[in-house]
Amino acid sequence: MELLKGILKIAYNIYSLHEKASCNKKQCYRLKKRIELLMVPVEKLTNQAKVHKDHNDILQQLLCTMNNAESWIQKYSNRVWFLKFIKANKIKEEFALINDRLRDAAEALIMLTSVEHSQNFLKYFNEKEWKKQNFKAIEEDINDIKEYLKNELDSVAKKVVDVADKMDSVDNKVDDMATKMDRLEELYKKVEAQLLSGIRMPWNPKIIQATDLVQGELLMETRSYFLYRGDYHKSPVTIKVLKGELSEDNVPIRRSFESDCNTMEKFECLNIVRLYGICIDNSQSEPCYSLVAEFCEKGTLRELLSKEKDLSWNQRILMALDAARALYRLHQSELKTVLYGNLSSSKFLVDGKYCLKLYGFGLSKTESSMRRSYNVKKREKNTEWMYTAPETLKDINAYDKHSEIYSLGVVFYEIASGKFPLQGLPVSEKVDKLYDLLSAEVEMELALDCPTILKDLIKKTRDINPKNRPSAGAVVDLLLNHLNKEANHE
Repeated sequence: MELLKGILKIAYNIYSLHEKASCNKKQCYRLKKRIELLMVPVEKLTNQAKVHKDHNDILQQLLCTMNNAESWIQKYSNRVWFLKFIKANKIKEEFALINDRLRDAAEALIMLTSVEHSQNFLKYFNEKEWKKQNFKAIEEDINDIKEYLKNELDSVAKKVVDVADKMDSVDNKVDDMATKMDRLEELYKKVEAQLLSGIRMPWNPKIIQATDLVQGELLMETRSYFLYRGDYHKSPVTIKVLKGELSEDNVPIRRSFESDCNTMEKFECLNIVRLYGICIDNSQSEPCYSLVAEFCEKGTLRELLSKEKDLSWNQRILMALDAARALYRLHQSELKTVLYGNLSSSKFLVDGKYCLKLYGFGLSKTESSMRRSYNVKKREKNTEWMYTAPETLKDINAYDKHSEIYSLGVVFYEIASGKFPLQGLPVSEKVDKLYDLLSAEVEMELALDCPTILKDLIKKTRDINPKNRPSAGAVVDLLLNHLNKEANHE
């Protein structure tokens, strides 16, 4: 019952904060209305004589989500918000994430209670509709802050003119005032650009004309493709040019691409590599097929950790949050659980702001349709066994979202320690020993000052019992909650 009381108390705090909001009012309103709906099944639970202890996990997760919602509204509902925004331009992602977790809670709570017309109730938590509402709310809030900043600039400009008029006609003083005005206008333009970048446009993968791509330096060559750095409409991109025997029939390629695009729409997320599209170039005697994606200048997570040994703990926790958020997006999409398969530190790319992005899936059908012999020749699989859950090592078919949480835990260990797991392990070592060997290494290699949140999550996500491992959503909640508490102490 204490859990329920805590949840309701935070809900009332959020309602009160919404009434006082001077900024981001539309997003605050959306958050408030959704929480009001969610409190219907919560209040029903409070009327029950006893809450089953098996329900505690669901309520604990909801309490954590509610704490994050309260922190969000405290951070971004006042006029100094735009200064915080410039420091950490992730407001949209945080807002969307909290709302996704509220929707998860609604689906879980509806099973615990006998809410009338439950299907109609869940319609209010429709993912597609929420995305539209979120986009509109963010757009309107950003326009409001732009208007506020413009008015502030006009007010300062008027004061500058008034001061200049009262001065003796000293040219250098007037010039000095003009310089200050130019700086103010330049600052406004920078802030406006930063605000507009908060509106991340929906993905729209398309078939790209070869003339729209500028191919740059070769980054990598494998048996099956060349990887180049390039430009697409002045945006830095990677261009993956396929090698080998390629199909000359474009029709199945276009059909597969359309199918892949419909699937990828559901995975739009800051922490998943954006796919711009494909390029079909038939201008030469042989077909040339390319896949175009966003460019991440720091390479893979593994490469980054081997080069930069002095990352702060706060940065490492943010990177862990990015990795968890990417996996959450896959596990909790409208398609429900979508498995990545073979998750490791080499499957995350890192951009210039140290933001992790999961890559390596999305256009699988398209790429296979481009290859003439794809279904004849067996594709080589480089399984990195140290990331594989113990239950999967025993039975390759025992692979589900719990197995991927284990892999995520190994990635967390790598982020925390900066070390490649079980490096130098003899090839002859039996895979059934990997769990014990890695557990011993984790115990030995984690630094004494490693934050408790990371230590706990590495332990929980690598639990020998798959059912004891937290969901990706719960991991995200805990990391976000930790970062919010740390920010409040600054």
